[in-house]
Amino acid sequence: MRATFKIIFSLLLLLQFNEEINAQGKAHQFLFGYNNQPDPLTTALRGRMLFDTSNLNVIPDSFSMAFRQTQGNISNEQGNLLFASNGVYIMNATGSIMLNGGGLNPGPAVSGLGTYGLPIPFGNIVLPFPGDTNKYILFHHSFDYVGNLASYALFMTVVDMTLDNGKGAVISKNVVVNSDSCDWGIAACQHANGRDWWITIPKFKNDTLITLLCSPSGVIETNRQSFGFPSTIGNAGCPMFSPDGNKFSIVTSVPYGSVYKHDVRLYDFDRCSGIFSNAKIDSIDNQVGFGATFSPNGKYLYAISLGDIYQYQTDTFDFHGSKKKVATYDGFVSLSQTIFWSAFLAANGKIYISSGGPVIDLTCIEYPNNPDTLCFVNQHSVHLPAWCNRGSVNHPNYYLGRLQGSPCDTLSWVGVEENALHDFKIGLSPNPSTGSFKIIYLLPSNESGELLIYNLMGQIIYRQTLPEWTTLQNIQLPNVPSGIYQCTIKCKSGSATKKLMVVGE
Repeated sequence: MRATFKIIFSLLLLLQFNEEINAQGKAHQFLFGYNNQPDPLTTALRGRMLFDTSNLNVIPDSFSMAFRQTQGNISNEQGNLLFASNGVYIMNATGSIMLNGGGLNPGPAVSGLGTYGLPIPFGNIVLPFPGDTNKYILFHHSFDYVGNLASYALFMTVVDMTLDNGKGAVISKNVVVNSDSCDWGIAACQHANGRDWWITIPKFKNDTLITLLCSPSGVIETNRQSFGFPSTIGNAGCPMFSPDGNKFSIVTSVPYGSVYKHDVRLYDFDRCSGIFSNAKIDSIDNQVGFGATFSPNGKYLYAISLGDIYQYQTDTFDFHGSKKKVATYDGFVSLSQTIFWSAFLAANGKIYISSGGPVIDLTCIEYPNNPDTLCFVNQHSVHLPAWCNRGSVNHPNYYLGRLQGSPCDTLSWVGVEENALHDFKIGLSPNPSTGSFKIIYLLPSNESGELLIYNLMGQIIYRQTLPEWTTLQNIQLPNVPSGIYQCTIKCKSGSATKKLMVVGE
């Protein structure tokens, strides 16, 4: 009788509390696995890093795709992988080649790579199709071993996730949207209208930035801007917008006599017009270096060379004078040297740095919003179950949203007050739960937050910091009695609350 009552009670609670979870998990996975080389200790071929929590979850896997350096992927709102591409083909969530997903970047150079992926940093990127929640666009560079390793085309491939029983299928492939010679690397930033996307690619051996606009009506080139910098750029790496979309950076590293010319360039960006301005340049050092990324709050830019990591301030007039060396390679060998290569800001608010060769350990910048060495570069601290070679995932800020009050905030949400309370979009799943659940949320731009969980006595039983731009956390409560609890997210701009029902097993 007691068991029957418990079942009925749980069903009633399920009807009362369960909800369609509106999560924000598009950037929550990074896949790795170099060629078909297993880690000699685990024999694993593949793995993935999940940024669901402030504590990184690293797991082995058996999906088919291998990576050299190019990786674009996207997950659904619950943080589950939809598809990924290594520049040679597209893999669906089951780990198999997506329907019509082979044959990307046609040409003899790609054909000669087999299925192991392109060696291009930031060589592709996945964007939601403007105005259509069922479709996604993969923008991807061509790859040519002709002359000076330029890319001679930017392609667009469209995926419809309603096809093949929800596993998705390619409906349009290898459509050329730019046929100029460009350096490697694709960057994207959401338009200030909150729907369209800006795509930026650097012209080959030039300081010119080519900007395209992706909207429901197609992709068009809007601007070409040159800034009078030395035109020694070539084979550039990791063009990147800041999380708030107001800054853009790119690094260059090319032979210059007996040393390398390694510089970093920083620009302001207008999300309405797609125009770059206030360009700055600084010589980093004489080493090879391709990586750069911003801190979550956008205040700092991290530039990477093989042996050193530097931090710049982005909000100062004296860009050169703000440079601080925050780490030097400590000589650790992880199958090969764990020198520094590519960097990416992950959805948990930390920065991860890969190495120049196949390794099983990555470096992490634990507190990238902190100045100088307080950012804490934790070398070879992330141990992987499979090889990673120069790996980096290319994720834009999918949740930047519209720029309220700007001249181009003109779409269907016209009439929403500029100073209206922020919608945190909190979702809990499952709810009821046994104390293990997923919470999703959307923080205000450039703000961190805190998760507080209270019992009915108003006592805090759980608390956790939520870094800027994070959107999803997996929570495991300590042993707590069954009952109703209050989940509250607080930040500078306000707070929001959702009730959670905990039911004993």
